[in-house]
Amino acid sequence: MNPFPAVRERRRAPVTGGAARRSAGGRYRPSVPQRLPRRIPDGRFNDLFAALRSHRDRALLAFWVSNGARASELLTSRQRDPLPGEQLLGVVRKGTGAFQQLPSSPDAFVWLLLYQDEAWRAGAPRAGHAPLWWTLRRPFRPLTYHAART
Repeated sequence: MNPFPAVRERRRAPVTGGAARRSAGGRYRPSVPQRLPRRIPDGRFNDLFAALRSHRDRALLAFWVSNGARASELLTSRQRDPLPGEQLLGVVRKGTGAFQQLPSSPDAFVWLLLYQDEAWRAGAPRAGHAPLWWTLRRPFRPLTYHAART
């Protein structure tokens, strides 16, 4: 039996316990394929990266691009979680709430170290259990999702 008949036939829908599924009927109507995300050209990305005002923002962007973590996941990192020697950054995953170490680029760790040096000199808290990402101005507070987006 041809699953894609050339003519429109009226077929009775099988009787089910629930509501019958309504279809457009007739010919095969393929679903529209999902478009791949557009990418930003390298030159534009370099311009964006250069326009950022702080080492913190450069480090965040470098981690987002290199390890593919969600913004909310990246902001869960603590100061004890980055392992520059192994190029891993620990995050708490959104769905499961499990701790996972994600591989990241060496450049991201360079920007992270520059940011940490700058933040610690300014007086940001420095403890293993403390958040990794802080606001740039006093009083220092952990960076939230909405603050990171602006």
